[in-house]
Amino acid sequence: FFMIVLQIIQGKKFSKRSLFWRKKIKIAALNFANFQKKLLKENKPIFLEKKRPLSKNWFIFENNWIWELSLGVFFLFFGFFAATSAITIIGSVADWDPLAAAVLLCWIELFTKLFYSSEKFSNIPKLLNSFKIGIILGMFVDAFKLTG
Repeated sequence: FFMIVLQIIQGKKFSKRSLFWRKKIKIAALNFANFQKKLLKENKPIFLEKKRPLSKNWFIFENNWIWELSLGVFFLFFGFFAATSAITIIGSVADWDPLAAAVLLCWIELFTKLFYSSEKFSNIPKLLNSFKIGIILGMFVDAFKLTG
């Protein structure tokens, strides 16, 4: 195949078989060139397009309730995991318990302020609220484990 391409470039004479392939290669090259021109006319090159800010592309499934529900459940479970792991890790050193409780309380209050201060309920405050509920649920369940 490469020999045929080299012969085409050099303009040498071909046998009947190589003439067949020479025609095929020329047709394929023309089709590819036409395809490229058509693509460039229909679509602007990527580097000429205006770039959208990341905040608009961050949640591409904004109006899809299935994605909102699944992300909310994921953040709920992630908050539960974060609370359980924080209580377990920091609870192994009993001196750090008040500090851990204060830090978790500050996080919960910060998430509550962010959620209720936003006028438009976008996805980020909703997900932070799900994370906050997961943290509260994790601490609640861990308290039952300690008393039982």
